[in-house]
Amino acid sequence: MRFELVRKRVAALPRELPAAPAILTPVRLDSAESRFPADASRRGRPAAVLVLLFPDAEGQARVLLTARASNVGAHAGEVSFPGGSADESDADPIATALREAAEEVGLDPAACGLRVTGALEVFALTVSGFRITPVVALAERRPDCRAAPGEVARIVEAPVEAFLPDAPVELEERVIRERLIRYGVYPIEGERVWGATARMLGQLGAALATEPAGERARPAHAELPAPTDRAPIDPAIRTAAQADEPAINAFLETLAPELAHSLPAASATLLAEDGGRLVGLATWAPWGRARGPEEPRGFDGLEFADEDPAECTLLAVAPDVRGHGIGRRLSDVTAAAARSAGCTHLIAWTLADSDVHPSAIATRAFFRSNGFTDLAVDRRIQARGEDRLLLARDLD
Repeated sequence: MRFELVRKRVAALPRELPAAPAILTPVRLDSAESRFPADASRRGRPAAVLVLLFPDAEGQARVLLTARASNVGAHAGEVSFPGGSADESDADPIATALREAAEEVGLDPAACGLRVTGALEVFALTVSGFRITPVVALAERRPDCRAAPGEVARIVEAPVEAFLPDAPVELEERVIRERLIRYGVYPIEGERVWGATARMLGQLGAALATEPAGERARPAHAELPAPTDRAPIDPAIRTAAQADEPAINAFLETLAPELAHSLPAASATLLAEDGGRLVGLATWAPWGRARGPEEPRGFDGLEFADEDPAECTLLAVAPDVRGHGIGRRLSDVTAAAARSAGCTHLIAWTLADSDVHPSAIATRAFFRSNGFTDLAVDRRIQARGEDRLLLARDLD
């Protein structure tokens, strides 16, 4: 599967992720209790793994896996993603996944052009008591990795085709903790991948095999360009006019229908256009603006003494052109516009809990890489029932 196609689909992971193939879920053969507890459990010690996709020399997509050393922990000898339990110093699952990947395989995010795009469903691992967030990321280049002695026996660069929905799955039976278990296995690069890792790969494969709406119009014979042929995008950024309203509504209707009919009030709307096509937009407004009942302020008690912040009320980029720097350009132009208006900070918010929506992982990573720092978490007044993380960018 071409990396360019994987890039597009990972950048547009659906809100409701497809399930992994049921054959991968372990089944007890010696008890009426046929399956293990549901993966949706919210209990367990927090942990994260890095699901890193990257191109090989031929432009085909691969995913980074590790074969654990035979003497390491409860999962010795098994194949897994780089990752582990969270430290108190980790800001979020992204920090955990990247720190563990650096320790286990020497991953350098900057050297390979790593960009976090989202997450798979949180997975409760009942055997070892972990609650795992699979952080999904893309690397522009094949990462230069090395196995940590005594911890990783081998680095596996698995082809994406090995876990797509039509990939072969083999059944195995074994006794685990005095239980006779049957489970599905992916045979990958001479290894046997099963359990939590197999189910994460199965969900990722199901998501990659799902065509986003925009792709369905592509002719069946169309060829995707190789990564080296990828045309750069340098969109024009301008302030929207009244005549742009139909195009804005159509853009939002495709991207997020719930926003098309409830666009937040804005002092200005900025549009990013490429070849006459609307590929992104951003809106901003003063933080202290008057708000109606449909737009609660939230963050009661948060004061900005002698300061006049602005709020980025919306920032959106078309899924098929994400990763080209369009969001960064829109963020910078929004900051410049707010600075010109005399504002001291630019405020943005996203969901605080990655479990609510996987895209919160990518949103936090985006803002933090564009000059925003964490400011506060609102646990009292909620947006759509979820806690909100407030971030701020200094405009001085």
